[in-house]
Amino acid sequence: MEVSELEVRVRYAETDQMGVAHHASYLVWFEAGRTEFIRARGRSYAQVEADGWLLVVVEAHCRYHRPARYDDVLTIRTRLEAVRPATLVFGYEVIRAGSGDLLAEGSTVHATVDRTTGRPRRIPDGIRSLLVGAEQDSRGAVRSERARGAVRDARTRRGEAESDVRAGEPGHPAN
Repeated sequence: MEVSELEVRVRYAETDQMGVAHHASYLVWFEAGRTEFIRARGRSYAQVEADGWLLVVVEAHCRYHRPARYDDVLTIRTRLEAVRPATLVFGYEVIRAGSGDLLAEGSTVHATVDRTTGRPRRIPDGIRSLLVGAEQDSRGAVRSERARGAVRDARTRRGEAESDVRAGEPGHPAN
């Protein structure tokens, strides 16, 4: 499974008074990673939209392990974990560049929507061939074992409040 990497530096505006990155910043970094993942395949997100297709986020998940801090250099690793008839699942890891510490991991699920009608549609062959570098099954689905686990975990978490605050770790994004 192909992985794209993007380096970002935690900006002051992305942190709280303790210099810890706000939990919502991770979703912004996921978006930047996803945009670069698509660009690395020879097309921009803007071009996909100009062709009349939107990749609408219908679900997002992030599990925080350690805090990112102001001025940290981070590596955002992005991969396409699943391709179903009308949805895509992207997976992410946020790594502290100097130490290699895993700070967070997550996923986003996207529905392919026709820009004109706003209705969900099957993923067009052009987008599918642009994004998919793995083998497809007979229905055109690409799914890794990790993606199956992520989807299963996301379904389990629906409706549940989950906290991953570690005792003794001040400044955790969930605090």
